[in-house]
Amino acid sequence: MREGWTYKKLGEVATYINGYAFKPSQWSDEGIPIIRIQNLNNQDAVYNYFNGEVPKKFLVKDGDILISWSASLGAYEWIGCNAYLNQHIFRVVFDKIKIDKYFFKYAVVSKLIEMGNNAHGATMRHIVKKDFDNTKIPFPPLAEQERIVEELDLLSSIIEKKKAQLEEYDKLAQSIFYDMFGDPVTNEKGWEVKKLGVVCEYSKTRISPDELTRDNYVGVENLLQNCKGKEPANKIPNGIGLTRYIDGDVLIGNIRPYLKKIWLASNEGGCNGDVLAIRRKQEYSTVIIPIYVFGCLSKDAFFDFDMQYSKGEKMPRGDKKEILKYPICLPPLSLQQKFADKIEAIERQKELIKQSIAETETLFDSRMDFYFN
Repeated sequence: MREGWTYKKLGEVATYINGYAFKPSQWSDEGIPIIRIQNLNNQDAVYNYFNGEVPKKFLVKDGDILISWSASLGAYEWIGCNAYLNQHIFRVVFDKIKIDKYFFKYAVVSKLIEMGNNAHGATMRHIVKKDFDNTKIPFPPLAEQERIVEELDLLSSIIEKKKAQLEEYDKLAQSIFYDMFGDPVTNEKGWEVKKLGVVCEYSKTRISPDELTRDNYVGVENLLQNCKGKEPANKIPNGIGLTRYIDGDVLIGNIRPYLKKIWLASNEGGCNGDVLAIRRKQEYSTVIIPIYVFGCLSKDAFFDFDMQYSKGEKMPRGDKKEILKYPICLPPLSLQQKFADKIEAIERQKELIKQSIAETETLFDSRMDFYFN
């Protein structure tokens, strides 16, 4: 142990107040927002509200540290207006020892994998309060805590800024599409229009799970929002029923809330039934190119069209027949190729940024391991 450092059990550090067990019947469209786990790990998640009163201990204020201890584990700083805390989340009250709250948050994050491995429950995994309280974290002098936080915050900010750069490149790609081809809905440039099903088709070939790895299997959960690509799969499903996709196929999520997930495949692999693999027909290879198809299908106009015809009550799915009726403008192939060249240049820059993000994340992880493990 480093000189001047000790260990503290989490139960010795602070008091942890579990959230209020709001019932769905208590939800409202107005009042004070309710913080559920999805509101912590997804900034786009919709809030429910409560128009009434609960004990003050369940009120969360700007700057409070929150810990989700069930299902999706995480430690967060709440940034926003006053809100009520839902069950399965702790609000941390620093009333036992003097500790930097951001150092505490990093320390808890470093222990969540370990705690998750020991979590209980078959359908909803959760951390037992006794195990949480007994988890030990390093406890250096306050000045050292603040120095560690400064270092980790710097690395985190670098990663976030680089991710923001990726967002800007995505916006640039969208802008280039509109500059070159105009609005695909109004078609003010008067391009020839055909239905998607005329120039494209769904992949109909199957693939065995034995042919797949985490990198070339795509479930709807692996696609990223708003055309950003995909992540490696956590696991590959057993059985049959997987569709083969190839380089150049456009993969789209076909079940809510994943209808806005889309990726232009850059390899060959397989996807499950919640993902559609849309492929340009060979006979139209001199009329349209895959990256232009991707550009058309990554627009809000297509997502709105898809959602309009989705079917089902609990988990609506896109209607495969209706999707093929979506109108596609057909500008000259030479103009499409110029668009492709510009997008490829952007993608090269994005790859450099992604590499830099990966390197910085590796450094961040190593520093977290050094200080907390």
